[in-house]
Amino acid sequence: MTKSVDKVYKVIQEEYGDEWTDTKTIANVAGLSRNVISIYLSQLYKEGKLVKKNGRPVLWKIAKNDVPFQNLIGHSGSLKDIVKKCQESIVYPPNGFPLIITGPSGVGKSFLAKDIYNEAKKMKVISDDAKFVTLNAADYANNPELLSSVLFGYKKGAFTGANEDTLGLIDQADNGYFFLDEVHT
Repeated sequence: MTKSVDKVYKVIQEEYGDEWTDTKTIANVAGLSRNVISIYLSQLYKEGKLVKKNGRPVLWKIAKNDVPFQNLIGHSGSLKDIVKKCQESIVYPPNGFPLIITGPSGVGKSFLAKDIYNEAKKMKVISDDAKFVTLNAADYANNPELLSSVLFGYKKGAFTGANEDTLGLIDQADNGYFFLDEVHT
């Protein structure tokens, strides 16, 4: 299957380059059914080799992986300075620099955090299998004891229902990224 996916990717590169094209057209050129092509295109999209534009029809083109934060609207315009600071925080010696991302609800703080994590993997600052762990702190606003057990883990028998040793989220995110969402003062 991998070889077929690679062939489809090569067809898109050679035939369309930087141009958007739809699934049906790719299927015709590759000589495969639309259903099979859809599976391959989804796989290439998940691997970051293609970008897609939702609509009717869905359009595809080769991803330009050399552009930092390419999925962030404004990455080369209004958010250019923010992107630069995010990149600097990733490589800040010795192990990166912690960030606080602020803004009103719905502006894309979680999206930016995930992009920072993906950029760190792309830059080989963290390994490809490093985890991105998220904790929504608002879920624990009225229960600090539960928050502690989620953050730091617990031992079997520490409380009723603790039937096994459990790693905390901080340990799970070791050598990766830990994103605290919805932290309020």
